[in-house]
Order: sequence, then C-alpha cells, then structure tokens
Amino acid sequence: MKMKKCCFVLLYFGKMPVYFPLFLKSCEKNPRFDWIIFTDDKTDYDYPANVRCIYRTFGEIKQVFQNNFDFMISLSQPYKLCDYRPSFGLVFRDYLSGYRYWGYCDNDLIFGDLEHFLPDEFMERYDKLFCLGHITIFRNTQDNNKLFMKEINGRSWYKTVFTAQDNLIFDESWNNRNNIHDIFVLSGKTVYENDLSVNLKILSRKFIKITFRPEQRVFEEDDRESLYIWDNGKILRFFMQDGILHREEYLYIHLQERKMKLRGNVIEQQQYKIVPNSFLPLETHKIDQASFPLIKKRAFNMHLLQYHMKWKLRKIKKIMKLK
Repeated sequence: MKMKKCCFVLLYFGKMPVYFPLFLKSCEKNPRFDWIIFTDDKTDYDYPANVRCIYRTFGEIKQVFQNNFDFMISLSQPYKLCDYRPSFGLVFRDYLSGYRYWGYCDNDLIFGDLEHFLPDEFMERYDKLFCLGHITIFRNTQDNNKLFMKEINGRSWYKTVFTAQDNLIFDESWNNRNNIHDIFVLSGKTVYENDLSVNLKILSRKFIKITFRPEQRVFEEDDRESLYIWDNGKILRFFMQDGILHREEYLYIHLQERKMKLRGNVIEQQQYKIVPNSFLPLETHKIDQASFPLIKKRAFNMHLLQYHMKWKLRKIKKIMKLK
C-alpha cells in the first residue's frame, strides 16, 4: 500500500479559538496533509475530510503517555503537553503508521500552501524540518521516533523534562539548548531550520513580523506596515518599499495566542485579511499600488492588556494549587 505524505498530531484541551473554523478551512486546502486532533471540545465543527477529531479527556491522554514510559511522568496541566510533542511519533505510532512523515503544530495558526513549500523531493532530503514549535515535521522512522530518548553527554534529557512540573520547551529551539532539535543536530541527522512563517511578536498591539535566524538563535523584527491576507489557500503579505508594492508568500501565519474576532462572513470567503484583532472581508480583490494605501491594516485592540491578564490569572491559579 502506498504511504500517505504527512500527518500532524494536535492535542488541545479546553475551548478552541474562535477562529478554529478558519484553521480547519486552511487544513482543507492542503489535501495531501492530514491532521489528527485529540480534544475534549465537542463543538460541532465542520471537520474536512483530511482532519480527524478524536474526543478524549485530558486524564485519558495523560494515561496514554504514562503507558509508554516505565517511570512516573509529570503531566498535571494541558500546557505541559508541549514538552511531550517530540514523543508523538512513538506514543501515537498506531495512528501514524501509514505516513512517510508526521509532525506537530499549534492551533493558533492559519496555514498557507504547504505543498508549495514542502514538495516531496524537498522533504525527502531531511529527517526533521523546522526548529520552532509552531510546526515541526519528522521523517517517520523508528530511529527518528525514538531519538528523543537518546542520551546526550551521558544525560537523558527527556527524563528530566518528563519528570519536571514546569514546561522546559523540549519541543523547540530558540533560546534553550536541551531540546529535540539539538538532539537531532548532535546525532548527525539532516535538519531544515529556515523560518518560512509569518510569526507575529506577542507583546505588540500592531503586527510585527519576527523571523528566527537559526545561526545566531535570534529573532529579527520587521515592523513595516503590511497587509496580511489568506487568499484561497495561500498566506500573502503585501508591503511598500522604495515606492514599489511587494508581495511575499509564507507557509503559515502564527497569531501567538491573540484574541481574534471573526467579522462579516469571512468563514465563507475564499479571501480575507488578517489585522491585529480580527479577520475581516477584504475591501478589494485587486491589490495594487493604487489600492494598497486605501486598505485598512490596523484596528483598535486590547491585545496587550488581555495578554498580561491571562498570565496573571495563570500565576494566581498556580499559587492557589500550591496552597
């Protein structure tokens, strides 16, 4: 039987973001990629054919992970699941057996044209693609799927991570060193590190694009006034520079936990714009140097206040649990 291309595994407990229907719509536009979502949110979403939803409680998923390890793991809250994502290839092996590649991703994304950036001949060069946690892809082999357990300099990093209460960012590489990406690099695996995303700075009312430079492990900021749109399966960015309108295409846009609103009938649209707090119908289908200045690219939003309140509430809940 011919193997399928790639499957992403997503675990999320609690209410999905309000724009989850747009997430699903962007999945549907990528028919050669599949998604398996484990969640306790039983909202009646319109799941496309390439997205499989499996209802599980957080307690049930915790037991699934515990059953795969011979030591007591620490998994007291859903957010800690991020640290376990490098183990998905092992833990969910029965679901992934028919795929050449598997991956994990966030749900605060809107996907672009994955096939455009990730054709077969390109993916076949690598054991691991991308080093940030928003999207990470692995070649589906037994060796790769168990590599997270490899000892590095006499230490089993995963045991330290899986027994720690706090999130140690094991699933991505940016300002930390003991993570799955470094294990692949130190093991001589082929890795692709370039950042192909529109990754948006968290602590900013307006959209500031940040691009990860893996060589220096730093983020480069780009605060040019830009228009971001989803256009029939593509993530596009338009901006003016030296009097010329530029158009760029990206793998996905990462909204960094922003509180977004759906305006108008964007769910039914094949084209919409993305501004700092909303998804909105686009004023014109023709974007050129004449129309670009007339298109609204910002909106009043409470993102910064909402972000600080969210983390204060998390801190209060953590303190209350310790009492």
